[in-house]
Amino acid sequence: MDNRDKPATVLVADDDNAVRQFVRTAIEQIGLNVCEASNGSEVLEQFTLRHPDVIVLDVMMPVMDGFTACSKVRGEPRGGQIPILMMTGLDDAEAIARAYEHGATDFIAKPLNPTMLSQRIRYLLRGSQTVRALLRSEARLGLAQRIAKIGNWEWQPESGQFSASYELCRLMGIRPQDFGGTLDAFLQAVDAEDRERVHQTLTSILPERTPCDIDHRIVLPNGSEFTVNLQAEAVFDDQLNALTIVGTAQDISERKRSEREIHRLAYFDSLTGLPNRVLFKDRVTQAIAHARRYQYNLALLFLDLDRFKATNDTLGHHIGDLLLKHVADRLMDSVRHSDSIGRTTENDRNHELARLGGDEFTVLLTNLRDVQDAGKVARRILEALARPFVINGHEIFVTVSIGIAIFPTDGDSVDLLLKSSDTAMYHAKEQGRNNFQYYSNAMNAAASERLMLEAEVRQATEREEFVLYYQPQIDLRSGRIVGAEVLIRWLHPQRGLLAPNEFLQAASDTGIIRSIDEWVLRTACRQARTWQQRGFTVPCVSINVSNSLFHGSTLLRAVQETLDETGLTANRLELELTEPIAMRNLEASLTILHQLKTLGVQLSIDDFGTGYSSLSYLHQLPFNRVKIDHSLIRDMLIKAQPVRIVRAIIAMAHSLQLEVLAEGVEQEQQREILIAEGCDQAQGYLFGHPMPAAEFELHLPTRSFFKAS
Repeated sequence: MDNRDKPATVLVADDDNAVRQFVRTAIEQIGLNVCEASNGSEVLEQFTLRHPDVIVLDVMMPVMDGFTACSKVRGEPRGGQIPILMMTGLDDAEAIARAYEHGATDFIAKPLNPTMLSQRIRYLLRGSQTVRALLRSEARLGLAQRIAKIGNWEWQPESGQFSASYELCRLMGIRPQDFGGTLDAFLQAVDAEDRERVHQTLTSILPERTPCDIDHRIVLPNGSEFTVNLQAEAVFDDQLNALTIVGTAQDISERKRSEREIHRLAYFDSLTGLPNRVLFKDRVTQAIAHARRYQYNLALLFLDLDRFKATNDTLGHHIGDLLLKHVADRLMDSVRHSDSIGRTTENDRNHELARLGGDEFTVLLTNLRDVQDAGKVARRILEALARPFVINGHEIFVTVSIGIAIFPTDGDSVDLLLKSSDTAMYHAKEQGRNNFQYYSNAMNAAASERLMLEAEVRQATEREEFVLYYQPQIDLRSGRIVGAEVLIRWLHPQRGLLAPNEFLQAASDTGIIRSIDEWVLRTACRQARTWQQRGFTVPCVSINVSNSLFHGSTLLRAVQETLDETGLTANRLELELTEPIAMRNLEASLTILHQLKTLGVQLSIDDFGTGYSSLSYLHQLPFNRVKIDHSLIRDMLIKAQPVRIVRAIIAMAHSLQLEVLAEGVEQEQQREILIAEGCDQAQGYLFGHPMPAAEFELHLPTRSFFKAS
C-alpha cells in the first residue's frame, strides 16, 4: 500500500498518563495512529523510530522538557517541517512565547477540549501535507530547470524590483545574494550588442500587451558567452491592471551549436569547407532572379582537375584529399582577387565558389561588365594552379579544364547553366586539357553524341560487335616474334572500325569495362589455343587489364576459369598493368599479383616512364617485363633526354632481372638505338600494325621481320 494511503501517526508526549490517554482517545476517534512518550528523551527516540506526522508536546516533563525536545527535533534531518503542537497553560504567556521561540508550530491551552484538539491536528496535517507537496513541487521544478538549463524571473516595473531564481543566477554565473535585484542588474549580464534590443522588448510588454520571445547572449563574469531564449508575459488582475511581468531564460547554446552543425553538414563540403552543390544551386538561383530583374550577366565556371584520378590512385586517397584542400585554397584566393571585374552592389562579393564533389568545383561570377571578363578569371585560375603543390614531400603538378556558361544566353536556370558549363568543360578536355572554353551549340551537340555513344557501347557487347586485333612483339636480336599484344576494336555498324580511344572511356563511364575485359581475356586465350592446336607458335598473348578488373573481385577467378576452359598453358598468357593501377593499393596489388604468379601467368608493367614511377616499390612487384612508353621512344630522335631515360630504365630493369620491351617503334633508327642500349624486345609499326587473327597467323610459321644483328 502507498504510504499516502496510511493513516497519519501522532506522537503524544506528556508525563501524565491520564493526559496521554485523553489525547490518544480524541485522536484515534478521527482515524489517526498514536504513539506515546513520557519525557523529552523518549520524544527523540520515538521520532527516530516511528517518524510521526505530528507531535503533540507538553511543556513541563522530566528528564528533558518540551522546549528542549522541540529544539532538538527541529535539529534533526526530518524535523524541520513536522508540525509540533505545544500544550501549555491557558494563561502562561511566557510559555507560549518560549514555545514559538523553540520552533513550535502552534499551541493549545489546557485543559484540553477534545473537539478543538482533533480539529487543530487535522488543520496541522493539512498544512503539513500542503507544505510537503509544495516543497516536492519546488524541488522537481528546480531539478527540471537545472536539467533544461532554464531559470525564471519576475519584474515589477512600478517598484523596479527584479527577482531572479537560483537557476537563473547560476546561468549568469553569480550567487543569488550577489544579484542586484533590478532590471539594470539583469541587463548588465546581457551582451552589450544585444542589451538595447532586450531592454526595448521587455519595456514594451506592458504598453503593447504582447508577450516576448527573443534570443540573446549572456556574458559570464569570466568573459565567455552563451545564448538564451528569453520569454516573458504580463500578469493582470480581474480589472486588467498589470500586476507584474514574469519570464524565463533558457540556455540554448547546445541547440544553436547543433543547428549550426546541421546547417554546415547540409550546405557545406566537409573536406574543403566550401559550399556544396545544394547551397551553390540555391545561391545561383537567387543570383539569377537578381540578374533577371536588373538585366545583367552572370557567368558559371565549371572546373574539373585533369587526371586527378591518376594522382589519387598513385599517391593514395589521403594525399588526394590534402591536394583538394590546397586546390580549394588557391581557388578562393583567385576568385577573391577577381572582384574587380564586377560592378559593386550592396553585396560586397561578386563571386561564389563551391565544390560539387570529387575533383569538381564551380565558380559563379555576378554583375559582369563584360562576358569576356569570365575568361580573365579562368585564366587567373589556370595560372594559380600551375604552380606545383608540395604535399607530404610530394611535388604535385595540377592542371584544370574549365567550362564557362553565360546567363541568360547559355541557360536561364541553374540546371541549364550547370549543364552548359559542364559541356564546355568537356570541350576543354578534348582541346588538350589545361584550358578554358565557352559554351556553344556545337558543344551541346557533342555532348548529345557522347551520350549516344555510351548507349551504343552497351548495345555493342550484346550484338558482339567487338573484335580483337594482334600486334607482333619482336625480339630485337633475332627478329623473331615473341608475342602478340591483344588490342580491341569496335566494328561499328555505321562508323566502321573504331580504335579503343574512341569508345573505351565511354565503356568505363557506363561501368561495362569489366565485362569487356573478361570477354577480351576469354577470346584471346581461345585464339592462342587455336593457333597452338593448328601448329603455329605464339610464345605469349599480352592483354591489358583495366583498373576495374584488376581491383575487382573477379580477375583471379576469370583467369583460372579461362585457362581451364581453353586449355592454354598459363605461361602463354601475359597481363599488362599500368603503374597507376599497380600502385593504387600496393598491399592489395601484391596479393593479386603473387596469386597470378602462382598460376604461372606472365606479368608486365605498361607505359613505364610516365606519371609517377615508384622505383622504390617496383622490386616488390613480381613482374616479368617492363614496357617503355611510346612517348619516350618517339622523342629519342629529337631529344637527348629521352635516350638517357630509356638507358636508365633498361639498366634498372635488367638489374631486377626484368625483360624490357619498347613500344611505338616506327623507324629503323629507333630500333638501332634500342639495340645499342641493350633493349630486349619491341613492337610498333616498323614490325607490323595491329591485325586480325587470320592475317596475323600468316606471319607465324616462318616470318622473321629482321635478321639477327
